[in-house]
Amino acid sequence: MTAVHPPEFATQLVGSWCKPKWLCDHDKVYGKEGTWWRLPADDLPEAQDDSVRLAVFDQNRAGLTYATDGECRRQTFSGHFYCFEGIDSEEQGAVTNFSNDVGEFLTMKAKAAPAVESSEPAPPPKFEQPRVVAPLRWTAPILANDVSFLRTYAANRTKTTIIGPISLGLRVVDEFYGDQQALTFALADVINAEIRHLETLGVDLIQIDEPEVHFRYSQCKDYATEAIDRTLAGVTARTSVHVCYGYSKNIAEKRATPVYEQSLELLAASCVDDISLEYEQPAHAPDLLEHTGTKGVILGVLNLDTEGPVESIEHIESRAKDAIEVIGPDRLRLGPDCGMWFLPRDHAFAKISHMEQAARRLRSAYA
Repeated sequence: MTAVHPPEFATQLVGSWCKPKWLCDHDKVYGKEGTWWRLPADDLPEAQDDSVRLAVFDQNRAGLTYATDGECRRQTFSGHFYCFEGIDSEEQGAVTNFSNDVGEFLTMKAKAAPAVESSEPAPPPKFEQPRVVAPLRWTAPILANDVSFLRTYAANRTKTTIIGPISLGLRVVDEFYGDQQALTFALADVINAEIRHLETLGVDLIQIDEPEVHFRYSQCKDYATEAIDRTLAGVTARTSVHVCYGYSKNIAEKRATPVYEQSLELLAASCVDDISLEYEQPAHAPDLLEHTGTKGVILGVLNLDTEGPVESIEHIESRAKDAIEVIGPDRLRLGPDCGMWFLPRDHAFAKISHMEQAARRLRSAYA
């Protein structure tokens, strides 16, 4: 990579910012793509533009190094990209692969009990996702207009995010390739075409999201690094990859998993510039960072538990300084643990403001 090195202790979102409830129904986020919007189709584009303006305004106001568009035009970080040619989103198929490596380390938030209790074991969940039914092809830009709009309003540098091929490959039903690695590599190639177009527009940082490298490490470990390299082949813009424990909206407790460090090693072996990792809520210790190789580290310093407090500037600074003991100051950047779409806006703004103020203290301390 020949990407430009970021400023000292660069601050940024992982991707998403608070999505207003006048725009979308948060309870429908996992419904079929496109079903969570509250506005009629004719009014939706203008409302999404306004939501992006608010997201960028908040990031500018906080002083973040990079601004994203808050992913305000997306229902989910993955479903927004089911539009690649070869994917059928209308006639969906049944998902049968629910196994993962981290479930025992997560305590999910309780849901309302059913009206009738039963002693019989619950049947497997019924879940459908789009099908891959033909060769995957990139035929037109997906995020180009979004990036151009973002660059109009961002005060500083810009960042955009896109689903990675491993995670997208595990979120579709394959009826064409017949092999998970082949499917993933085909997705890597079409995502690469999208990314190479995005960098021509002048975006400063392009992030691919790969939570499944953690969740289903055992299923993807043999091809994950190569898939990321294919995704970023020929890309000269600065790049990052995000890997996490999942949204705190759904998870009450996250316990550090032994597989997380292994997933970081897969990413560290790739050509990506920075690794964006979840750190604060699972209470990781700095020795985790020994598994990031020589990559830049976007350290998750904001716990996004919906009941969690706003981190103090001193706490964020202290966590960062402990990390510096392992990776040095030049490799460290700051971000939240994951996407912030479900948090109240004032609460989220206080968090990112404290993060930026901590970064300013660090810049002075290590000048």
